[in-house]
Amino acid sequence: MSEQKLVPFFKDGLAQPNFPFTDGKTGSAYDAETSEIVRYCVYVETDFDLDGDGKRDLVKAFVQVPRSAVEGNYKAPTIFEARPYSAGVESDAYDHLKEVEDLTYPEFDMSRVNDAPARRAAAGMTAMDAALQADPASWYYVDKGNPAGDSYCYDNIDLYDYYLVRGFAVVQSSGIGTLSSEGFEAVGTTYERDAFKAVVEWLHGDRPAFTDRENDILTRADWASGKVGMTGRSYGGTMPFAVATTGVAGLETIVPVAGISDWYSFLNQQGAQRYWPKEMLMSFLSYYCSSRYFDPALTDEMNQKFAGYQYQMSRDQIKCGFDYDKKFWDGGNYTLDAEKINCTALIVHGLNDENVSTKQFEMMEQSFRKAGKDVKLILHQGYHMTPTMVLKGYGFLIQGNTYDDILNHWFSHYLCGVDNGAENRPNVLVQSNLDQNVWETAESWEAAHKLVLKSEESGETVLGTDWEKAGIDQNNFDEKMSMTSSNMNRRYLTSQLEQDVTVQGTVRVDFRAALKDGDPADCFHAENVNDADKLSVAIGTESGIMDDVKMTVLLCDLSDEKFDSFQTVDPERNEIPLEVVRKGAIVNGGGLPDFDVIQLQSAHKNYKVITRAYIDLCNPDSGYAPETSAGSIELKPGEFHDYSVYLNAQHYTAKAGHRLAVVIGTEDPVNCLLHKQYSVAVDDASVLAELPVTEEIADFGGLHK
Repeated sequence: MSEQKLVPFFKDGLAQPNFPFTDGKTGSAYDAETSEIVRYCVYVETDFDLDGDGKRDLVKAFVQVPRSAVEGNYKAPTIFEARPYSAGVESDAYDHLKEVEDLTYPEFDMSRVNDAPARRAAAGMTAMDAALQADPASWYYVDKGNPAGDSYCYDNIDLYDYYLVRGFAVVQSSGIGTLSSEGFEAVGTTYERDAFKAVVEWLHGDRPAFTDRENDILTRADWASGKVGMTGRSYGGTMPFAVATTGVAGLETIVPVAGISDWYSFLNQQGAQRYWPKEMLMSFLSYYCSSRYFDPALTDEMNQKFAGYQYQMSRDQIKCGFDYDKKFWDGGNYTLDAEKINCTALIVHGLNDENVSTKQFEMMEQSFRKAGKDVKLILHQGYHMTPTMVLKGYGFLIQGNTYDDILNHWFSHYLCGVDNGAENRPNVLVQSNLDQNVWETAESWEAAHKLVLKSEESGETVLGTDWEKAGIDQNNFDEKMSMTSSNMNRRYLTSQLEQDVTVQGTVRVDFRAALKDGDPADCFHAENVNDADKLSVAIGTESGIMDDVKMTVLLCDLSDEKFDSFQTVDPERNEIPLEVVRKGAIVNGGGLPDFDVIQLQSAHKNYKVITRAYIDLCNPDSGYAPETSAGSIELKPGEFHDYSVYLNAQHYTAKAGHRLAVVIGTEDPVNCLLHKQYSVAVDDASVLAELPVTEEIADFGGLHK
């Protein structure tokens, strides 16, 4: 153990790895007396009582701090990751939903949730004393939800070692309803958001936390500077934005990676289903993340309450169908509180992310601009990934820099006050789709110009939903839709481009359409083609409204000659192949393992789907904002309506000599909960696409079949 009074040291605007490191994954062999990283867990008090035990729910947080800070040599800034997966998952979520699909529970009473009395602290304890009595089993135990049985929790214990050896503290919490926390996993609600907010308040000195859940012994973050930066990917990238929209004191900056800004438009899009069929219920994710659900310490009565809460969540969503309902969805639409944002943001997202759509980063960016706060974008050509995948030991470089060095630069400025010019980063930094070694910059995400493509066709095109006749399935959908017209889709093509065209932003496609035939009384003869559970199927069958008469709209890049592009290769559209280009070239310092540099493998095809979106014909008034999808209509055969479809945000350059294609189709078998039988008439002359582009484009004609 080092006896030096170490403090953070900065060089070239970066915190340097001058702190020693001791692993926390030694289980019972972990020695709190000698560890260079002090580790312990705290239980932060919230303002509510979801589980109804008469006490405010406590939320567990795992704390890792350089020993020098705990010994009082400096106050440490904190990197905080809020991620429900990190205490383990329930791997049997698909099976579980089928096990409970025929069960019913009493209506869950939310009226008493905020009425719980506060806990009282009988005594206090320093961070060092709490660490000396801590049991490593509280942070290092087998994740029973991992089928291999070799994933340990917190499974992300090593994700932020880079920052620990540079003097930052790291705090991780899986949140309400997860193992050793109290309450229920309340995905997409203000309760989930505010539980993570409470951890920030504890770090800032504004909220109590306890050494355990039983003895009410108060402990404060006496080592903390009070300045917090949140980061993480996916769910871990969602909660930083959620907490930021509360305006909580102490949260100085966030770096959300592939995060969700609105849960409705994560699962749905303009009244239509957009996500994987078996995961359409918010209660699915609630159960999946509910590592507390089968905690042996839980009574049968509490487990029944937990199940009842998730059942109520299912039934409430089923009432909405695929439409936006304020009561159900507002709590997870964090954009509604944009004006409360009081921090900066560096937003990171993959432009080929089909899991969390690119619309999510754009809504985040708009929210920060609405609040008048500094916001920057880093957009890469990858899928649902972090530029450095710590647990896999690889990453790609960004303008020759490692991802963690970029975050180090950012956090050193906003959490430590280092005058390193982080605030002068490019507002937009985008990895080129033509050459992944090239990164382009822009002053604004808002494109300066518009390219309007109008159909020069007349007449009607009738599109149906017969997959077999169209010869499409989950594996070939993008190719079939891009390369040919069929009974399920119609392509509207430009002439060959006379110059490169760079799309940046949200493409809007307008058209007029009418239901031609189908039997709504029988839910259009809906088939559960992906073997989803009954509760999930009920979203599309029990809402009491005509719903999800889906139209799929694509913008595609086409060429007579094959060209390189970055495309996902799996049916779920979730993976792009990677290759190692330099072994051990990402140097983490501080004695930590070095990582490999990777790059994306390109596809060589005649097409590339630039961006896509869905709309329900029953929602003609839906627009860009999620809440505009609240109203639906009953379609009448032959009655035309006007539609505007907002495709997912994109930055993409199509080369001169290529063609662009606006493709209008019906169902997408990848994201199809219920396969239906209907046909739609599209007014060919009404088709119009408005593309935000970075440079003025000379007129090159309209759209043709």
